[in-house]
Amino acid sequence: MIWIRATGDYREAVSDESTSLKPLVREALGEPVRRIGRFIQLALIGAGRCVQSAAIDPQSAVYTSSARGDLDVTLEVVESLFRHGMQPKPLSFVNSVSNAPNFYIARHFKLAGRSNFVCSAYFAFESVLELACVDMQAGYMDSALVGSVDVATWPIAEHRRRLMVEADTTMAEGSHWLWLQRSEQAPPDARGEIVATRQFNGSEALLAWLEKQQLPTAETVLGGGQFLAPESLAALRRKSGIEQIFEGPACPGYYDSQSGAAISHFLASPGAHYLLHVNGEGDGPRLGVMLVRRL
Repeated sequence: MIWIRATGDYREAVSDESTSLKPLVREALGEPVRRIGRFIQLALIGAGRCVQSAAIDPQSAVYTSSARGDLDVTLEVVESLFRHGMQPKPLSFVNSVSNAPNFYIARHFKLAGRSNFVCSAYFAFESVLELACVDMQAGYMDSALVGSVDVATWPIAEHRRRLMVEADTTMAEGSHWLWLQRSEQAPPDARGEIVATRQFNGSEALLAWLEKQQLPTAETVLGGGQFLAPESLAALRRKSGIEQIFEGPACPGYYDSQSGAAISHFLASPGAHYLLHVNGEGDGPRLGVMLVRRL
């Protein structure tokens, strides 16, 4: 079984002026981290808030995801090369690799386990959680930090155009993390269980799988991800028999992997014992599903 030992979140709106994240990094980790970009800072804030001062297994793995990766550093490197015809700063070039946040997280917490990065436009958090759970079930590790990170870039007007959202959309950044533990018995501090995380090619496949789970519908809430159409959520509610709708946390603005906030918000809110969270793929048929049990 895969248990949720802790969660850590950061989600804030951004304005036309960039604000420093250095104080939040120091607060989350207990020490400053120098010469890192905003994307890595966001990852450290979320992971630091998740682990806090707890003792974590040094063989723990780190799994990070994002819909678009480190746009901040990538744009800096690309502009240096192609707009200005100059070599990028060496540290910026090194930190442009996708799993750079994993290195800094592993270094701070002194971890020597696996390191993986997943990039997915619609299912960033769902995909990395599924990969981590598959690896844990296969016995590759017993402990893992799993998170998603979405960073903003300035000017914000260009960031909106890059993400193809309306010109008056409030933008935000997010960093959402889970500390997972695999064991037969729940750890004393466990808050919940990852029952399943799957992707399905359409609602009929999801409903067929859901019927086999035999969930107590009266004790289950149904949540819809940001990319699931409201009419699709309504149809799932009707066909599944799950009447209660999960009200996710108030979102401060647009960022891509808002699903990362669903589990921690569910565990912190009183009510049902199960969360069935379903995200969509825009106009595509795929569905990303997370099934969580509260302890």
